Amino acid sequence: MKRLKRGMDIEMNLAEFNVLYEVYKEGSVIYQNIVRNTGYESEQVSKVIEGLREKGWIESGITKKGYEELEQYRVDNAIIMAAGFGIRSLPLSRVVPKGLFEVKGEVLIERQIRQLKEAGIEQIIVVVGYLKEKFEYLKEKYQVILVENEDYYRYNNISSLYAAKEYLKRSYICCSDNYFGENVFADHVYDSYYACKYTEEYADEYCVTKMDGAYIQEIVKGGSNAWYTIGEAFFSAQFSEIFLNYLLKEYDEPGTKKMLMDDFHIRHINELKFRLVKYTDEILQEFDTITDVIAFDPQFVKYRDRLLAEGMGKPEKMPALFGKYEEIERYHSAITDQHTGRLHLNENAFGPSPKCLEVLHTVKRQDLYEYDMATKDFLTEEISRQLSIPEDDIYIHNGSAEVIKSVFSIMLERGDCILMPDPGWTYYSSLAREKFCDVYHYQVLKDDYTYYMDVEDILLKAGQYHPRIIVITTPHNPTGCRLDGRAIEMIVKRNPDSLVLLDQAYWGFSEEDVDVRRLVETYPNILISRTFSKYYGLANMRVGFGFCNVKVKHIFGLDLPLFRESVISRRMAAAALRDKAYYEEMNREMCRVKTWFMDTLNRVPGIRVFQSDSNFVAVRVENKDLRDLRDVLQENNLLIRLFEDHGEPVARIAIGLREEMEKTAGIIEAFVKGVKEKEIC
Repeated sequence: MKRLKRGMDIEMNLAEFNVLYEVYKEGSVIYQNIVRNTGYESEQVSKVIEGLREKGWIESGITKKGYEELEQYRVDNAIIMAAGFGIRSLPLSRVVPKGLFEVKGEVLIERQIRQLKEAGIEQIIVVVGYLKEKFEYLKEKYQVILVENEDYYRYNNISSLYAAKEYLKRSYICCSDNYFGENVFADHVYDSYYACKYTEEYADEYCVTKMDGAYIQEIVKGGSNAWYTIGEAFFSAQFSEIFLNYLLKEYDEPGTKKMLMDDFHIRHINELKFRLVKYTDEILQEFDTITDVIAFDPQFVKYRDRLLAEGMGKPEKMPALFGKYEEIERYHSAITDQHTGRLHLNENAFGPSPKCLEVLHTVKRQDLYEYDMATKDFLTEEISRQLSIPEDDIYIHNGSAEVIKSVFSIMLERGDCILMPDPGWTYYSSLAREKFCDVYHYQVLKDDYTYYMDVEDILLKAGQYHPRIIVITTPHNPTGCRLDGRAIEMIVKRNPDSLVLLDQAYWGFSEEDVDVRRLVETYPNILISRTFSKYYGLANMRVGFGFCNVKVKHIFGLDLPLFRESVISRRMAAAALRDKAYYEEMNREMCRVKTWFMDTLNRVPGIRVFQSDSNFVAVRVENKDLRDLRDVLQENNLLIRLFEDHGEPVARIAIGLREEMEKTAGIIEAFVKGVKEKEIC
């Protein structure tokens, strides 16, 4: 059999191949089918058929000579790469490899194998690595060949092609996580190609930037308004020969094994010529993340949840030293990729002082590579100066959540009990479970317009259970109510054998009536936790702080970070403390928006928005399922949180900018009134 020349020098041109292949498939010359399937004009088809007849390749159907010519283009096999971790698909990819995900009722790799076999490709090689045993069934079910890539965990997918190097001929090169809406495969292929899709927006993909006729001449990583490589590629015999020669020669050179196939191709793109084949979303879907899969197949959520619930990713036997933690679940905050409408995280949507951003202009290289080992902490000094608290009573941590975790870590042992609010932040009970402690609740009650903490219930249950820690959140999350300083002192004073953890994460949004200095200097059994995340709008800088009696500070210091928090974060925090004028005006604006939002919704029958001393409000709606409201808001890119108030669902909504809150209020009002179509401007 004669060798094919590469690219544009192939003896049979593309039109001849396409027409001859259609005649081969149909068994005879059927003009209308050839026109429809090739997309060529009738005149072109007639001209090509005339030429093929002159060459003796067709008569009424394909001739023996024509068949021999076509056979030079027969596909030898397909290599499906399925060795990778699927890191961006965690945690599900811990349970099952991405290629074995079930999408729209079909296993991804099985769908691809069936399509290949339907197209006449009999030899299919699957390169496996991670969770390789889960692919074993494919050998019996589809008679595939499994090739193990022993280097899957340390090298990139070029190592999978190296593992399957003996099979590189006229080969499809596929990825196991592709979903083809239609069968794109064929048993004869004209020349090497790479499937591509078009993007107008910027994509971090391998984008085609230059073409030489039908062939790709240049590819760069990242681009917009471009075709980018995705899906399957096809290697001709000569392409495979050149590719393999370079691969064998360069594989052990530094950096090669960590390459993607795309990067290796780019290195030799002048000799490794791909045609560009154009696909649409209807033809091909590639799933990088679980979110991508769910967007394509919403029912995938049930599949994911079922597999995770079954615990397929857990080892059969947990080592004894970890056994006690096997049933403990880590607390997770709300996940979102959107940057607007985030009314579920209680962030300060009005943002930090501009002076915080100015800090970035002063950053030096040494701020990045040096540990801050100065004798004194400038942030502690600034907190002391601004809040009139002795430096010895101040501690700094990575955020108030980390403060709380450190307190629980130091104070609690198995069997201890904790007293905390109901409703309350579920993070407290999550930490308690990690320490195998008993949890008791005191009541947070409500009247027509206000939530309030039941101080008598706190004192009663503290006397009954003798808790190791009493948690008081003020302003309270998730209701926004506040406990006055006299009540706090009474609780601290009457429970000298309990640590009162006063969580003031939302301090600053309302008038302060807690004499912090007197409390911490008088009572060693109180620890106050605050943060720069909420009032100061520095959530992503992760700076928390607080106060406790100097006599016990060293005890809590046992679980503080070994080194100080980022010097850049602490400089921003210090800048925020100094800019009182900005934060006073910011808080006034937040309060104006909050008051408008509350008044607007409280005028709507069936809605009650409760008074709040924080930057969020609790909203109760009568005779409506708040989960439906949450879904409606989410459809409009507005996210909220729900909490259970003694069996009754209540919405917690952070206060954003006026425009955002107007939109939110309009949607809620329409929902409550049962308006099905309401334009929200």
